[in-house]
Amino acid sequence: MSQIISQFDLGIISIVENYDLIVESLHPNAAPILGTIGQELVVSFIQLKKVEKFTKFSYESIGTSNDRYLETYYRVSRNGNSWTNYLPLNSEIDNFPPFSPLDSMYIDIKFVRVGNKEDGEIRLKSYNLSGELLQDINDGDVRISSGGEYIIEPPYIFKVFRIDDIEIISPSTLTDVDIDWRFSQDNSRTWSNWEPLSKENISTKRINPIRFFQIQYLVKNNSQSSVKIQDINLIGDFQNVSLDYQKTNLYGIRDCCQSNILGSSNGVVDANGNLISNTTGVLDSQSCTTGNILKPLTAEDKSKLYNPYQQNQAINLLNKLSNDSMEVFGWRVKYFVTDPDGKGIDYSLHEFQLYNIVCEEEIKVAVESNQFPDNQIQMNQFDLNLFESFEIHVTKQSFKESFGVQRRPSKEDLVYFCDINRLFIVEHAQQFRNFNNAAVYYKVVLKKYNKSSNVKSGTKAIEDRLKELTKNTTIDELFGVENKQDKESIANKPQQQTLTREPIRLEYKSSIIKELIENSTTIVSKQHYDFSSLLYSNFAAITQPVVAVTYKSLNTNLKVSDNLSYFMWFNINNYIADESYNFYDNYDPNNNIGWKINLKNDNVSLNINTDTYTFSFSGSTNSVSDLYENIWYCYLVNLDQRDRKITQYIYKRDVEYDAEEESRFLASTKLQLVYSNQQDLTPSQFELIGVDAKIYASDMKMTNIRLFSDVIPQSEQNKILNQYIIADDSKYLIFADNANIRLILPNFPLN
Repeated sequence: MSQIISQFDLGIISIVENYDLIVESLHPNAAPILGTIGQELVVSFIQLKKVEKFTKFSYESIGTSNDRYLETYYRVSRNGNSWTNYLPLNSEIDNFPPFSPLDSMYIDIKFVRVGNKEDGEIRLKSYNLSGELLQDINDGDVRISSGGEYIIEPPYIFKVFRIDDIEIISPSTLTDVDIDWRFSQDNSRTWSNWEPLSKENISTKRINPIRFFQIQYLVKNNSQSSVKIQDINLIGDFQNVSLDYQKTNLYGIRDCCQSNILGSSNGVVDANGNLISNTTGVLDSQSCTTGNILKPLTAEDKSKLYNPYQQNQAINLLNKLSNDSMEVFGWRVKYFVTDPDGKGIDYSLHEFQLYNIVCEEEIKVAVESNQFPDNQIQMNQFDLNLFESFEIHVTKQSFKESFGVQRRPSKEDLVYFCDINRLFIVEHAQQFRNFNNAAVYYKVVLKKYNKSSNVKSGTKAIEDRLKELTKNTTIDELFGVENKQDKESIANKPQQQTLTREPIRLEYKSSIIKELIENSTTIVSKQHYDFSSLLYSNFAAITQPVVAVTYKSLNTNLKVSDNLSYFMWFNINNYIADESYNFYDNYDPNNNIGWKINLKNDNVSLNINTDTYTFSFSGSTNSVSDLYENIWYCYLVNLDQRDRKITQYIYKRDVEYDAEEESRFLASTKLQLVYSNQQDLTPSQFELIGVDAKIYASDMKMTNIRLFSDVIPQSEQNKILNQYIIADDSKYLIFADNANIRLILPNFPLN
């Protein structure tokens, strides 16, 4: 059966259908068969709501070849009666007709068998059609009906230096209203994940103060009546970029913002003790009483005085003349704007290292003295030099009309001159202030274009456009073979050695066994703890818990906005009913704070302070059966307090239970997901004093014990769980214990 997935908060829609290849052809979910040339299969979807357009399409089939394959087409309608013509349906849909998202959409997808091979059959396995939804976005007063949801976005661009508090101004009771938030710092190109709007979440989020900040609020009304939201205020330290970098302590969703937290400049309360709301957005101190009977001039009085420096009319005239002359005498160019990538910021050197080309527009520019560089090529041992640099002028008004008030020409932008067929790159740009310290245009210095590996195209259309413009011109294309050979001649070698100092463990009593745990060509671990030796003393069973490994206090504080992720590989020697197997313990039983994980009777119990979350294998998804003895499993828990979810997984190597020794012969390192479970989480916080993390002995083996300061996305889990050494993700690592044997060397005293 087809599945239509509409995600309003992300603005996307997906239509997915997977067919069964095994069942008989008469079964409702049997894979369709196209057995003759010209045979067609049409699937229809009706009354799709708020669809703006479809953008991507993919499908899987069996039985295709070079002379026996499928062609795909589609058509759309607003009422199911009048249709467009059938249009080619490609993987990247760039021919979707204009469509109003306020109308219901009817769409037909047609598969046609073509080719000159008559024998054989083609069976369709699955298809996926995805597109964009209309999101209700508003920047003023918002009224949300019962059961409705709305996205609110402030109309201005800000810089954020600090967020201290939040404030929601509404005449309605918001008891059953959920408000999430997300933000973007690359001009809406990418957004953070939605998370509940709370003071703890938003005040602890790391926001880059030098990049522009945009925020959206997702409001869901779960009550039985409509609600109205007048304003959502952030309290802190901001600059309003749209209003010429105006300083403000209030960031609301309306132009005329007010606050019941910030006091007014005339005092916080009036003579009757009532709070005076702040309507300026700026937190002022209370005025001092001076006793001066002379009244200062009001703004109206000052406007009547003679001001020899009032040059607004002259500046406006200069701006108009500059823009008019540019329209008449300017050169047509394609301007490609780059945006710094948040993953490539070097905070030590204070520079951006990675850039994305995010958009392009056609504008007009002026060339200084109309002097273009010549095309004479100069060859030297370093490069092919066409010229040093030259200068162009771009008016501020035309640039901001094309790219928005938050952008300006910057390094790594690209400029393509249509008339002379030349592509250049921006070396430097600045505002030029020539009259009364007013800037009406930018001076932009260009140099020859060379493709850089740290500048990537943000969209497929821009990538194709640049490839067309730079074909057979870049150094990478001219010397591509030699460059590839140089890269392949260098290999990164594993870097790990046993140290005489213990940076993580305080003590370990368990015996350490050297044994390779392999998954395909990857070595997951080289040694492991065997806790079973600690359960007996002189052949008598020990009844009291024994600490096998003790760690230094590396994670003593947890805030309600902090996330955690923990995983380890384990192998149970004897799986006995009613016996407890400890996975991790950082808990203070005297005060009931901290967290710990235990396995008992096919139930994983995670205790956080006084809350207990039970992961039962019998009720989990992907459940196969209970745990087997002498099988290496990997347990992973994601403690996502920001999104208020707790997710647990158990993986194993992708072999049969009686063929563990065959793991090294696997063709892929992909792990098999045995169990998974997700539960709602109540955010908790604690501060442990004098409590060390530990693992208690039980009848099992354990290795590759990892603790991270953030959750591990499911798309990255297979890679990270297979790693013997944490490399790229080490910035989130709190500690990693590979069960290494401590090297003890003789100590020779000085002198």
